[in-house]
Amino acid sequence: MVSTFGWLDTDSEQRRKMLEVVDLFKEEGTVDELGIGSIRDALADSLFPGTSVLHTRLRYVMFIPWLMQQAAHKPSPTEMSAEFRTLEYRLIGSLMAGGEELGVIGNRARNNLKRMPSGMYWAALGSWQIRQGDFSTEGYFRRQHDYRQLSTRTVKADDPEARELLPGSGLDPHVPPAPNDWLKAVDFQLTGEEEQYLSDQIVTATQGSMLAWLIRNPPGNEPNFVWDIDNLHQAPEHLRDLADHARRFSVVIHGAALMYNLLLARRRRDDSLVAGYVDRLDQWERELLIPSRALEGWSRADWWATIQRKNPRLRQPTMQFVNRWIDLLEAGDSPASSRTAADLIFTRERQIKGGRARLVNQSALDRWSGESGTGRHSFRWPIARAHLEDLYAARAAS
Repeated sequence: MVSTFGWLDTDSEQRRKMLEVVDLFKEEGTVDELGIGSIRDALADSLFPGTSVLHTRLRYVMFIPWLMQQAAHKPSPTEMSAEFRTLEYRLIGSLMAGGEELGVIGNRARNNLKRMPSGMYWAALGSWQIRQGDFSTEGYFRRQHDYRQLSTRTVKADDPEARELLPGSGLDPHVPPAPNDWLKAVDFQLTGEEEQYLSDQIVTATQGSMLAWLIRNPPGNEPNFVWDIDNLHQAPEHLRDLADHARRFSVVIHGAALMYNLLLARRRRDDSLVAGYVDRLDQWERELLIPSRALEGWSRADWWATIQRKNPRLRQPTMQFVNRWIDLLEAGDSPASSRTAADLIFTRERQIKGGRARLVNQSALDRWSGESGTGRHSFRWPIARAHLEDLYAARAAS
């Protein structure tokens, strides 16, 4: 029987998170098998607010307002929405004509594309205050229709005070204009005006974040993790602390993911996989002690305070699982040979998956590819780095 799931589409942020969950299932290495996604997201949102694993290139946050503005010329909200969807499809061809392929949303699906760029970037537009208000694209078009009618009546009334009371469009009025003929051919390169606008807008909207600081302070290297940027020592103390918490958690929780896969390999009685995961756990243990020293001097009180400031609704079972895993490591237990570690992982999977847990469900185990959830947590740094590189490149070119 095919499994399905659904959700209530209550707001753009929840929709983004659900789309991200769906997207993560495409990559076995990033699946949240042990239910620590709320911690991962709290760190990612603190470091790089507005970013998403659904993002490809930064200029999409320019494309979407331009498409909305163009579609709003249609006479009714229904026609505006239909035109907007048509224009999103047209954007694919325009980017391909402009020489782009990598990062083009829909470059293969074309007119069969179901997950549109506007849905992927809608939350970013709000987080970075390019979209001013919590409304959908359909809400924007209704607003445009009402604004047009109000504006017409106001002009007829010739009342200066009434003109001052007209509502805004819902988009930042300072969004740079679209280039001429951009829907015939366009690329991902930001213009100097767009770079300055986005840099100022994001810095203002995400003040105090790592993203805002890096926009003004480009690193000189291109590491895989934000805690390895070469100018981190120059960042404000709260950002250095945040990056250090992220580094420590990334190292520590990686062992739990490896242990989970080891238990699956044992249950499947696959000696080759078992040996491979035992070896990977041994390597991870050596990293945990030296060079990472991830547990050394780590204040868990500060750590949890950092997470709960961003996510005050963090569930107690999640905190308990992470704390017990850290307790086990601090006690010096070697997870691969620890019954306590095995029980902890077994209980956690049952807790979050119930009867669908691979460690108790044979059919679920049979669908296991041999590796799941072992990707290192980078807290959306690759996405943030791509956005930053787009800004830096435009700045250098201008």
